[in-house]
Amino acid sequence: MEGEQYLKISLFLKKQPHVSDEFFHKHWETQHVDVALRNKTFLAKARKYNQVHVTPELRQQAAAFGIPVMEYDGIAEVWVDSLEDWNEVVADPAFVKEVGADEQLFILAPIHVQLSYDRLVIPGDNAAQIGTTES
Repeated sequence: MEGEQYLKISLFLKKQPHVSDEFFHKHWETQHVDVALRNKTFLAKARKYNQVHVTPELRQQAAAFGIPVMEYDGIAEVWVDSLEDWNEVVADPAFVKEVGADEQLFILAPIHVQLSYDRLVIPGDNAAQIGTTES
């Protein structure tokens, strides 16, 4: 993705109250991924897809920082070339039917969304070499 700028769609997810943390994360990273990846429009338009899994233990550890902690169980991140491309994905009848039906098994509505773009500041393995000085 270096040199290119994609639109990033972040979908903030909460698990349904009756769903265990274990089920939420396992279902999301297995069955739900399979459903999404079977959709031709999603495969054609998504440039990158990432899942951010947040466990109760990680939220508890973050609370030790003394600042408010977001109350989400996960964030789905999808990069596309344009908003029009994302609109094609979410307007695809098969995507709506199949992904939507699967979401009802474990995700609490509404899903919150944010549009953004990434600006890579420290690229991969180069982090140790950037901005360092000899002591």
